[in-house]
Amino acid sequence: MKENKILTGRGGKYEPLDVKGYEADGGFAGLKGALAIGPESVIEEIKRSGLSGRGGAGFPTGAKWEMAAREKQEPKYFICNAEEGELGTFKDKVLLDGDPWLVLEGILIASYAIGAGQSYIYINGEYEETVKLWEKLVVEARKAKLPGDGISGSKSSVDLQVIKGKGLYITGEECALISSLETRRATGQLKPPYPTQRGLFGRPTVVNNVETIANIPVILSMGAEEYRKLGTAKEPGTRLFCLSGDVKKNGVYELETGSGTLRELIEEFGGGTKSGRGVKAVQPGGGTSAFLSGRSVDCKLSDEAIRQAGSGLGTAGVIVYEEGKSAVGIVKGLLDFYGRESCGRCAPCRIGVVRMKEIIERLFHGKGTTEDLEHLREIGKACVSVSTCGMGQAFPLPVLSALELFPEDFEAVIAQAPA
Repeated sequence: MKENKILTGRGGKYEPLDVKGYEADGGFAGLKGALAIGPESVIEEIKRSGLSGRGGAGFPTGAKWEMAAREKQEPKYFICNAEEGELGTFKDKVLLDGDPWLVLEGILIASYAIGAGQSYIYINGEYEETVKLWEKLVVEARKAKLPGDGISGSKSSVDLQVIKGKGLYITGEECALISSLETRRATGQLKPPYPTQRGLFGRPTVVNNVETIANIPVILSMGAEEYRKLGTAKEPGTRLFCLSGDVKKNGVYELETGSGTLRELIEEFGGGTKSGRGVKAVQPGGGTSAFLSGRSVDCKLSDEAIRQAGSGLGTAGVIVYEEGKSAVGIVKGLLDFYGRESCGRCAPCRIGVVRMKEIIERLFHGKGTTEDLEHLREIGKACVSVSTCGMGQAFPLPVLSALELFPEDFEAVIAQAPA
């Protein structure tokens, strides 16, 4: 299994602020092509490519752009979401730091395609050096007549503003991000209306994450047909897989979708588990994805295959847990995090995460009962069914899957409880 670095291949070739180095290496070919064929043709090309969102939800990118482009209201906005708060996910920073011009080019193309005169990149506030880099990058880009009046000498104009985020997990969700940009409390919102209909300041808005946007110049440079030769028929292209947890070597690896298996990723790129013991469990899509047991690591690295195995590819943040660890301790750590990050807007998530955390705490400290396990299932299923946004619908999945896959771990801590 080999990497195919269509997104990450330029990293380290030249200084991040070197616009001439980027252009000499084929940069801005996608932007020039987009300006030549026009907004509608750009959207059609992205639709033909089969590109889906890389931020977790996997919505078709071209379809999202088309929805916003068809809206009559003006002005329109584009937002690049670089919050990246999901546990086990650290790919956006690789692109933001290593090849920022690629991301900027994608932002300009996206803004042009949907007719947005103002764009934003919302960067995780904990990435302080990245924020500083991007503030300098925008200055250099304006000198090169990229953002501003007349993109690359065309009649189209778009401005780009760098926003330092609050470091909140919830702003990874597009409606919460929009609320934060409007200087309101960052909370999820009921849909519809969707942001493409009524988003930032009540106007049509497209929100895409960094990896999604990095694909745009590549697609327009190589063409949709060539792009579709990468990956699988249903999931074309590459994915940036973030490998972490109990592996010898953490890292970000760019692989064609479906080109290998979880086992190959863990063993060939991660060097196997730290202790040399077997794999107990894997979260293939970040901290809110359901667990797969070590018996399922031979499934292909595609969302379709991972869903069939019982989880989802999500952000492609692959977290590995080796044999010998208790599922109770693992989910306790996850709920400690998500319990702090709930925005509190809807009752199922606001109350549910606290109650589930309380139960797991009792179990972890040897004070739980068999009835607690059923309460965990009931609360978790309710949160999945009726929470407002993706966090409330997803944070119970690791707990529910752990109860199903590793019941012996929960039974063991209950057996230790005093009579």
